Amino acid sequence: MEKLEPIRADLKPLEIGRTVNGEKIPCYQIGSGQIKLLISGSIHGNEVGTVKLIHRLINWFPEEKYQNLTVYFIPCLNLDGRKEALKNPDFWGGGGIGRFNANKVDLNRNFDTPTFRPKAEWTHGKNYQEKTEVYAGPNGNSEPETQALTKFIKDQDIKVVFSFHNAGADIVGNPVSPAIEIAKSFSKAAGYRYISPEEWLEFGQKGSSYEWCTQNNVAILEIEGSSRWGSDWPRQKEAIKQSFDYLSKV
Repeated sequence: MEKLEPIRADLKPLEIGRTVNGEKIPCYQIGSGQIKLLISGSIHGNEVGTVKLIHRLINWFPEEKYQNLTVYFIPCLNLDGRKEALKNPDFWGGGGIGRFNANKVDLNRNFDTPTFRPKAEWTHGKNYQEKTEVYAGPNGNSEPETQALTKFIKDQDIKVVFSFHNAGADIVGNPVSPAIEIAKSFSKAAGYRYISPEEWLEFGQKGSSYEWCTQNNVAILEIEGSSRWGSDWPRQKEAIKQSFDYLSKV
């Protein structure tokens, strides 16, 4: 299995909040340009490949090339869930163990949006045709991990979010510029399926980060790598580079 690359030693993490079990949620900043981006992984703790991807991305990021960008990296939002996934690697069951936080909440259904409901659906499987009921928490933004993420986005006035997931090999951008344009370009470079905002609505996901970002005028790209356990770095590197090239010239 692909190993987790250690983050370069000169970077010291900020703490943006804590998980249900008190784990510090680290965030790494590179650059101090006027355009602010957030790169976030493992909102579902079982999507361990996203953590490997973001570690690789941090170590690769050429700060001297993108001097007008400030990029914040949160390798893992759901640290408690990730611990469960690593203790019980569910290779043959689809890697579902560890998806939720320590309160058994699906964090990507816990955002304070008009559609939030305590019971929500997780759409998965081929073409997202399978539906599983999940617990989204007693109310929107009830979980400390969700609170930390939304507060950080607002406090830093972040306008573009890259949210990495596994393992659908697809990408959707919300209808906030320039998300759709970047999503189309990313899909071609990585060989991922492009999902339009209209198609995304058909999935019926409630209380999601996608919806929260849209209502707060934040562009978000939800990117599903093709491997639950791997970084998918060879496929994603050029697509990420093209995205940063585009944003640095906006």
